[in-house]
Amino acid sequence: MRAGPDPRATRWIVLRIGLVGLAFLAGFGGLAWRAVQLQVVQRDKLSSEARDQYLRQFVMKPRRGAVTDRNGVLLAGSADAESVFIDPEVLADKAASMPAAIRQLAGVLGLDPKAFGKKVDRGARFVWAKRRISPAEAGAVRRLSLPGVSLVSETRRYYPKVTLAGQLLGVTGDEGSGLDGLELALDDLLRGESSRVPSQKDGAHRVALLDAPGSARGREGARVELTIDQGLQLATERALAAAVRGSHALSGVALALDPATGEVLAMASDPPVNPNAVQSGQELRNRAVTDAFEPGSTIKTFTIAGALERGVLKAGDAIDCSAGYTVGGHVIHDHKALGWVGPARVLAASSNVGAARIGARLGKQGLSEVLASFGFGERAGVDLPGERRGQLPFPKADITLATQSFGQGLTATPLQVVAAMGAIANGGTLMRPVLVKRVLDPADGSVLDQGAPTPVRRVISATTAATMSRWLTGVVEDADGTGKRARPDGWRVAGKTGTAQKSDPVSGGYSADRHFSSFVGFAPAESPRVVIGVFIDEPKGEIYGGEVAAPPFREIAEYALKMLGVPTDGPPAGAPPSPALAAAGPPRQAAPPSPPPRTPASAAASPDEELAGPPPVDVAARRVAGTSAGVAVPALGGLPARAAIRTLEALDLGADLTGSGRVVSQAPAPGRVVDRGARVKITLAPPG
Repeated sequence: MRAGPDPRATRWIVLRIGLVGLAFLAGFGGLAWRAVQLQVVQRDKLSSEARDQYLRQFVMKPRRGAVTDRNGVLLAGSADAESVFIDPEVLADKAASMPAAIRQLAGVLGLDPKAFGKKVDRGARFVWAKRRISPAEAGAVRRLSLPGVSLVSETRRYYPKVTLAGQLLGVTGDEGSGLDGLELALDDLLRGESSRVPSQKDGAHRVALLDAPGSARGREGARVELTIDQGLQLATERALAAAVRGSHALSGVALALDPATGEVLAMASDPPVNPNAVQSGQELRNRAVTDAFEPGSTIKTFTIAGALERGVLKAGDAIDCSAGYTVGGHVIHDHKALGWVGPARVLAASSNVGAARIGARLGKQGLSEVLASFGFGERAGVDLPGERRGQLPFPKADITLATQSFGQGLTATPLQVVAAMGAIANGGTLMRPVLVKRVLDPADGSVLDQGAPTPVRRVISATTAATMSRWLTGVVEDADGTGKRARPDGWRVAGKTGTAQKSDPVSGGYSADRHFSSFVGFAPAESPRVVIGVFIDEPKGEIYGGEVAAPPFREIAEYALKMLGVPTDGPPAGAPPSPALAAAGPPRQAAPPSPPPRTPASAAASPDEELAGPPPVDVAARRVAGTSAGVAVPALGGLPARAAIRTLEALDLGADLTGSGRVVSQAPAPGRVVDRGARVKITLAPPG
């Protein structure tokens, strides 16, 4: 008879089944609890982490806005380019040999393999290999097919005119933002707006956009039209470069402005720079606004203009420039003694003694106020990076008053000096320099902003400005004028030379062999359309502004006047407006010079001169007597000194005076035809 199952074994089996069941139940319970944690408790957190792994916000960088000259010629633009980046972790995992892959990539990109390898070994998951590469380099990278090495599209800033206006335009950085020049000053306008587009990355690290990106035009920066003319800019740069090379100078600056509107037509610095391949930041220094220097004799223009305006100087006053002028224990000398001369001759012959004596008439407060009114000591206002205000210290000492009167003991930028000369050309109103003509919407070309002429202040009257214009013409046309080499063929110009010793930081005084030379003027003299300044730093050999800066002024003026369509031999009355200065309106006519005022009794040198005025000058007779080659010397016998000087200046002649009182003799004799600017020797004696 068979025995039944062992109850103990059965119980053991049941126990094991129960234990296994409990284990399964515990396991399923744990899974259920984990599922609840993942799906309910931690759902939001885990969903966010999951999205972070495959979803990205892809940044669509904008195309930087274009920069053009006033006529639409492209000066700075943006083009598509590709950049290379690597994921070192992927490269290490999947490349057969990471060092070999790095050497290959460095080879096609022209990189140093050792430096590139150290850059990759820093542990980052994203490393730029090289940005904005050429199409040939991009093709070579693709052919390598290295894991973890990818190409991404970017935009590259380029300057099609190479070095043209390089310092003015500036450069951008790797991230597309402006670093210097107008690129930095106008960065907010040119940069545009970035946009973010959701995207996801697949297992092969390929990016797919989930939404269509916005219009590239909508993201592009504004189009900026400058006031400069690329043709005049090129002519200015060439003339400046020739002057710097010819004089073996350190550097140079040249500027051209429209005196009526303040628009900058050209702004050049030498040595030039190629913004496409900048070697150092020093190359980008725009010396027109960043360099402040002691301007020298160009300041005499403003000293004399201020003295005329304030009534402390009259057109017929005789200034003693016959010998050294002692001020505060110091003696001021001229390159040659001029004798007693009028203010026009002080300007034409660039007399330091004469300027110092005129400055003394203004006084310390008066001179400081005059120079400040012309814009010295304050920024010109073009808002370029590094623009300096210059230094206009109050002349506490008498010698400082004297030296500031002829341009030493204060500093100014080239732009400040040219803008100040523009005030005289503009009939006495100082204009704020303007660099931006228009800002346009890149999508439809609509005008977003427009530069407008901005008067700063009236500094002198139109009558004073007309007198100064006539005297500044003498600087160029008089026989002993210091700026004879500045006149272009066919036009009369007005201007002033400057030659200043540079300070010596070692001795604390002035250097004997380091100078800053300049010529600043405007053309045509009768109805100015352009004001030009040329500045040469440390010329060697010939150092005077009339020799090294006047010739490039002539070249620039000749090009500018032809560009503007100004007819030769007279003011441009009736000339059609040039496209380059269409915004400036019709040509201006200079106010006719007023007759010289009678000398008041309080300013008379002797009783015989108290009521003596200049004899009337018949303009028609002057036209008969004066020809393009010369002018007839008037009869001066019996006239007081002031009256004789005014009579000669009305005919563009100078005077060398000896003695005091009335004219008793003269040479050349009356009626003799001499060149304009010639000097008449006059002997004076008291009436007896």
